[in-house]
Amino acid sequence: MAELTTIGLSETGDAKLDELKELGIFAEKMDGYRFAVALAIAQGVIPQEIGKRKPFLNIGSLDPDQTLRRSVESLFEDDLKETTPYRLIERLADWGVNELHAQAKAGEIDFVALLEQVESKAS
Repeated sequence: MAELTTIGLSETGDAKLDELKELGIFAEKMDGYRFAVALAIAQGVIPQEIGKRKPFLNIGSLDPDQTLRRSVESLFEDDLKETTPYRLIERLADWGVNELHAQAKAGEIDFVALLEQVESKAS
């Protein structure tokens, strides 16, 4: 399977990430994208395939040292039998963006609570 050179989100996810940036939750969309991936990984979700994909960013800019790729390869080895690391990262990011957007719409994102959830799952 050929790997991507440009990573994306669903069209809905991209619009939600724009809104999170406009709300000042993230200074840059790339920051929100990375955080969304980390949130999905920390929550242990395996998101479904996303629908129509909207290109977002060159992989070399998002993951210059391949930390995201290596993390996904080591944590989701079984899930990579039918996809590539960056396709899975897209799915993780899309799930995370949707989760963050839902929390923002419900009032505000409680980053402390999110980190505490991750800490309690790690224990």
